[in-house]
Amino acid sequence: MLSKEITSKVRGHVNEETVSEKVNQFFRHGNTFLLLELISLRREVQSLREELEQQREQKQQNSLRALIVP
Repeated sequence: MLSKEITSKVRGHVNEETVSEKVNQFFRHGNTFLLLELISLRREVQSLREELEQQREQKQQNSLRALIVP
């Protein structure tokens, strides 16, 4: 039931097999599963922050070049 509900909400982003597997892991391992997912999400967020910071730096460098070199 939970698997079907989650699948309907994330349709198009995550396939049904992945949702079912994650729900099963949650029921089998509970808090350990949640902890590992949290760690994984934190790494992903950190990676996205670094990527965003690099894009900002590149934009600043490009705009500075545009000012210096006509």
